[in-house]
Amino acid sequence: MSGKARIAAGLAMVALVAGCNRGSDTPKGQVVATVNGDDITIHELNSELSLARPPADVPRKTVEQVVLARVIERKMLADVARERQLDKNPNFILAQRRVDDGLLVQALQSDIAKKVPVPTREAAEKYIEAHPDQFAQRKLYTIDQIQFLRPANISSIGLEPAKTMSDVAAVLTKNKIDFRRNNAGIDALQVNTALIAEISKILARNPNEVFMFADQPQGAPAPIMYVNKVTDVKVQPFTGEPAITFAQQVLQRENVQKALVDNLATFKKASDAKIKYAAGYGPPPVPKAAGTPAITGPGSAPASPATPPAS
Repeated sequence: MSGKARIAAGLAMVALVAGCNRGSDTPKGQVVATVNGDDITIHELNSELSLARPPADVPRKTVEQVVLARVIERKMLADVARERQLDKNPNFILAQRRVDDGLLVQALQSDIAKKVPVPTREAAEKYIEAHPDQFAQRKLYTIDQIQFLRPANISSIGLEPAKTMSDVAAVLTKNKIDFRRNNAGIDALQVNTALIAEISKILARNPNEVFMFADQPQGAPAPIMYVNKVTDVKVQPFTGEPAITFAQQVLQRENVQKALVDNLATFKKASDAKIKYAAGYGPPPVPKAAGTPAITGPGSAPASPATPPAS
């Protein structure tokens, strides 16, 4: 359904709701509507509007009417569900608890993030100096890339002797493994700095070396293997005020992530004595600390995922 069609459908609901409310007291002040005595305030409407993505040519008042109609419809249907006591259903209670916990975690994370100070200009300048491949000597890599879903028997399909991209393609074809081969690009400014450091080491060792890493995007049924060979490198410096601003943003994200991890460790330590496990249940084993992206030759699968290049 197009954006305008959705707006039209929403206006039909506005008319229906208006008909339902005839004869009732007109809401006043910050209350924009009531449903079965439950107030909908301008603040609730504005919160809903912040999530809407209407077409640019639709007037704001029309968008308000449509969004308000949806809120009213939701509340009306929720009232019906309560009348049928569906809010007492165990599955609903579990789902509601899960949603409530998730929202509270998001609120806690936002609260922690807000208290992380903005990195100084001096900190940004030091970051830029420490990462020349992303800034003063920003690298743009062109790569020949093969992508395929990692098979369970990857260690035995015969990739070990493969030294070229053609060798890799031949091995995959022989084993009837579907793959895609195309040219891709890696902008050193946009990917994991550890990945760029590893690629730099590979090129310094052997510019023709074929290397492989893995990643499992959300929704993928298995890790995706990326076999790569760099075919061209260009330098496009990224400097000045835009670079300072970008470095501050990178540092802010890193600092927020560190604050979240540190706070989580603190919360866990404080809660350890309050957590009790039933027999046969217990905490999972502590994972090994994550290191730099694992980049290998095509003969073995990397131990941990890395950020894949945009393709």
